[in-house]
Amino acid sequence: MWPNTNKQQTQQTGGNPPPGEDPFNRTANATAREGGTYPDPGLYPVLYVDRLQMKRSRRNEDVFIASFDIVESKVPSRPAGTQMDWVVNYRHDASPGNVKAFFLAMMNLKDEDLDADGLRFAVSEDQPCRGRLVRMQATEQTTQAGGIFTACNWTAIPDEIQNKADELRTAAGFAPF
Repeated sequence: MWPNTNKQQTQQTGGNPPPGEDPFNRTANATAREGGTYPDPGLYPVLYVDRLQMKRSRRNEDVFIASFDIVESKVPSRPAGTQMDWVVNYRHDASPGNVKAFFLAMMNLKDEDLDADGLRFAVSEDQPCRGRLVRMQATEQTTQAGGIFTACNWTAIPDEIQNKADELRTAAGFAPF
């Protein structure tokens, strides 16, 4: 299901290649971590992946964007039937691992099954991950410097539920395709 064409790991840097390297290689070789900054804190039991993108920001930084249709939510400010984006700026050291944790959960993959070519395909115009479901728990965290961010923990959704993704999305109030 997932093309694995690059089994090499960067050992010297804990799995993370040096900054400036291709963001897909950085993600494929990262140590999976949870984290992120944009969804409101709370539990999102079912998110429907609408679109995945890797873009360059106005500051010429790599940014990963996962756009979701919210199928089920325990967060009053983000109810079922609405949409949200999870935006990860690659200027942060933890970003490749955060994105990797998302992909591992969304695709229900093992670490060694994820590679840069598969990640490139995932954000291509083909959008092969559209319709996948994933669970997210977002919690507010305080940094050592006193700042606040929202950490995201991703969990896989079983295949028997994945097979009902479009039905669940429609039941949440989204128009059928």
